[in-house]
Amino acid sequence: MKPAEIARMIARRRFSKESELHWVPRDHRSETGYANNTSFAPVDRSLGRLDWSVIDPMKVRVSKGASHFFTGSEYFWSRTRSHVWCESQFERDELMWLDFAGQVERVWSQPFGVVFGVRSPMAGHWHVPDFLLQMSDGSYAVRDVKPKERIDESVQLQFDETARLSATLGWHYEVLAGHSVHATRVVEWLSASRHDRCRPSADIEDKILDAATQGKTRRELCELASPDCPLLACAWVDNLAWRRLLALDLSSVFNSNTLLTTAHRERTDAISVR
Repeated sequence: MKPAEIARMIARRRFSKESELHWVPRDHRSETGYANNTSFAPVDRSLGRLDWSVIDPMKVRVSKGASHFFTGSEYFWSRTRSHVWCESQFERDELMWLDFAGQVERVWSQPFGVVFGVRSPMAGHWHVPDFLLQMSDGSYAVRDVKPKERIDESVQLQFDETARLSATLGWHYEVLAGHSVHATRVVEWLSASRHDRCRPSADIEDKILDAATQGKTRRELCELASPDCPLLACAWVDNLAWRRLLALDLSSVFNSNTLLTTAHRERTDAISVR
């Protein structure tokens, strides 16, 4: 089933009495891997308690990437070794921030349509949230992505109604409205070293973290980790920063003089990207 066909099926229900969720579940018996029809149900707490990792919903909307001056891209989510669709660079940046935060296990892009019931101020309309998240604690959350300057009164009403329905489902809702451009570029630089090949060996990792307890510059840590070839150690140090084992000021200029300090937190597993 194509997203355009899904959209037509959802649109037919836009005057439903109760607010509904519409999705296309995974079906391993199908040639495409997904069901041939949409599933839908009224928004209530029992719907929110379903195991959505088993439902594994497909993308239900056609991307308008070209209208965002962006060639459609997929962000590799290492924890599930799968790609997540992003329809704009802004959306991809916000997804990268979610990855950097390390609190999300799984992501579905444009996973379902929300049909607003006749009692809703948005009656007659429907909305497809940008992301459904499965958090590290097993709970679910919904995220929409929109720059602050593009959130007008009508968009805010749509988000408010989506937040209300998410609360009914027992899911947390938030609008990702952007981060500092400078900080985003720093995180993007660090993300290049999230690959397994950039992870230092256990002894070198301990050496770097022990040395940075009181704070060291990036250059000092690189020279300490690999005296014969400090440039080789840049990826190791950046990998530890991406995994948040080394803390830094994301608002400052990122270079060899950036101060890095061992973070007081439990270590995370390596980000696995090949």
